[in-house]
Amino acid sequence: MAEKLKRSTLEAYAGIVLAAIVGVFPMNWWIKLILTFILGLIATDIAFHHPKTLRAHWMVRLCLAVVGIVIVTLVGYFPIHKQYMEDHASALEGQLCTSRSFWGTCYTPPLAIIEIGNSGTTIIYAGNPNALDMGTFARNVGFHIELGKHGIELTTPLLDRVGRKILTIEKNHWTVIPQPGIWDKNYTDNALEVKDSRGEVVFQVKYLTDRIQISAEWRDQFGHGQEWVRCKRGVAGGCISQWGNLETERQNEIPIEPIFRYPSSEYWGKFVTIN
Repeated sequence: MAEKLKRSTLEAYAGIVLAAIVGVFPMNWWIKLILTFILGLIATDIAFHHPKTLRAHWMVRLCLAVVGIVIVTLVGYFPIHKQYMEDHASALEGQLCTSRSFWGTCYTPPLAIIEIGNSGTTIIYAGNPNALDMGTFARNVGFHIELGKHGIELTTPLLDRVGRKILTIEKNHWTVIPQPGIWDKNYTDNALEVKDSRGEVVFQVKYLTDRIQISAEWRDQFGHGQEWVRCKRGVAGGCISQWGNLETERQNEIPIEPIFRYPSSEYWGKFVTIN
């Protein structure tokens, strides 16, 4: 009996330490999940083998085990969920898809239909069925679309105001280059949005089943650029404005409305609610 009491006491102390680790220390969310599972096993073992419960009916011990597991779940849920959001929000690359098969195959829209944001203004490419090149906004700035095996594939670079590359998309695979030029970014399987150091959206893309919605400010290292964005309130459709210097950019720029909530560490994958 003394041996069982000693074992239960050690398990209780170990459980307290594990609970503190899960709640306080930063680590991958799946490691916290494993530690919480171990904590649940400890709670179950104590409920069934503690000297004070050994003589109780098995139903009583089962109820105690369930209560212990519920407590452990409540203790572990919030730190695990917080770490899960932070881990995903900090990802620097991903793949844009409209949908995925059971085996993970990434599918995108089958036709090169580009919509400027959600403005309803679309560009339907009817030329070469295998490629759409919009690379003439500025020096080496624009986007390229190809018809791939599982749908259209988007390729585009994005530079900040001083010519530093902050984002590349290569055949739907995006990579964010971490640096002071980026304030935050948010994403899901089918959408990506990037904010610059001002906290303003400079790139936004969303893959739908029949088209791709794009809003962006493309720049080169010489101050030239072009913006695709939904027009200001009261003006229907999408607007495309081009500038050759900072002054004309100030005159023509229209803020891109974010589609995600921020900061991403708290709202990873959460879209803005549209009334």
